[in-house]
Amino acid sequence: MANRVKEDEKNERIIRSLLKLPENRRCINCNSLGAQYVCTNFWTFVCTTCSGIHREFTHRVKSVSMAKFTSQEVSALQGGGNARAKEIYFKEWDPQRNSVPDSSNVERLRDFIKHVYVDRRYTGERSFDKPSRVKMGETEDPSENRRTDAYQGGSRSPSYEDSYERRYSRQT
Repeated sequence: MANRVKEDEKNERIIRSLLKLPENRRCINCNSLGAQYVCTNFWTFVCTTCSGIHREFTHRVKSVSMAKFTSQEVSALQGGGNARAKEIYFKEWDPQRNSVPDSSNVERLRDFIKHVYVDRRYTGERSFDKPSRVKMGETEDPSENRRTDAYQGGSRSPSYEDSYERRYSRQT
């Protein structure tokens, strides 16, 4: 038990020292000062607002002050951090053409996080051009594909990306 407590304290000290690095002091997404969360999907330091948005995308987020980090998570964070994430996810980001959204504009932040981490738009990969989901025998209009006898008593929810696109594409 004492070893576990010592390990937890050591991990917390390491994370707090990582948080003091200039590149980790600010949220990687909105540039607000005082990032207090870690998104463990990307090993980045984020603010409270962006942590909530990452959770909407089912990205795992942990509070620096409230959560316990394992030694493996600390090692991953030491190899990651905001500087490393920028090398990966912002490789083709052009600050002359694009601006980082302000933390007060949640809708723009949500779109930004989706473009950067879900669509991977600035990584240099061309995988963000999603192939059409239309399968053989189906049409583009989802209402034409419904079958009245298809309900089997189970619930089949659409993926988050599908519901996100439906919810927010109408607003633009």
